[in-house]
Amino acid sequence: MATAAKASQGIDFGSDAESDSGLDTGTLLGVVAGVGLIVIAVIRGGDSDIFMNLNAVLIVLGGMVSTSFIAFQSSKILEMVPVVINAFRPDVMKPVEYIDQIMSLSSKYRSGGMKVLENAESKIENRFLKNGIAMIVDGYNGREIYAVLDHEINSLMERHNAGQKILRFAGIQAPVFGMAGTLIGLIQMLMHIDNPSTIGPALATALITTFYGLILANLIVTPITAKLAMRTESEVKLIKTIRFGVMGIFEKSNPAKIQKNMNALLAPEERKD
Repeated sequence: MATAAKASQGIDFGSDAESDSGLDTGTLLGVVAGVGLIVIAVIRGGDSDIFMNLNAVLIVLGGMVSTSFIAFQSSKILEMVPVVINAFRPDVMKPVEYIDQIMSLSSKYRSGGMKVLENAESKIENRFLKNGIAMIVDGYNGREIYAVLDHEINSLMERHNAGQKILRFAGIQAPVFGMAGTLIGLIQMLMHIDNPSTIGPALATALITTFYGLILANLIVTPITAKLAMRTESEVKLIKTIRFGVMGIFEKSNPAKIQKNMNALLAPEERKD
């Protein structure tokens, strides 16, 4: 029998959803279209080779990464790698599937008693729902169950917000180091200002780092941060819906009442008819 002690563990409920190794076509299309259109515009403008500058990449990317490691724990930054990859995967959170499962559990519990929940507990994949059922089986009262589930929701939001804070910081640093690279280029250009013919090309090279910083921040980092924030909202809505269901099961409420309470948290297109 699983115990409700699991509810105190740090669980990332993003992994509770049905696994999907595919890619979110909208996210992928946005990145490809954004990069592609910029590349086409650069090529059409001529002298595209000047935009390939390794020094600019080192300044912008190196500055952004290094300051992130200074500001945050290295372990937290490394944990962001799979999180960022997850942003390119489709959102498979489907609350209606959990409504069906919870209504089934409620009906069986009302007719078959605690033994039914004990047998069903091991077959539940969603960790949040599993912990809720475990607490019912282990004899927690309603106030305790609600408090633990509420704590898990808050913990989830804190963990996700901490990760998004790292990305927001990186999104700010990229254009800052782009400007720093421009200043470096301008200083180097002014060292040879006695030769007017070199000023134009040197100034163009100096401005490339600002270009890189803006593209990295506004085409990659900031949109991914926004996507992850939307995922967090989706997950929180899902687990709040599940919490309604768990409390309904505990109270042995009518399955139709449980469905209505769960539907109330969802958008019309997400509701169970």
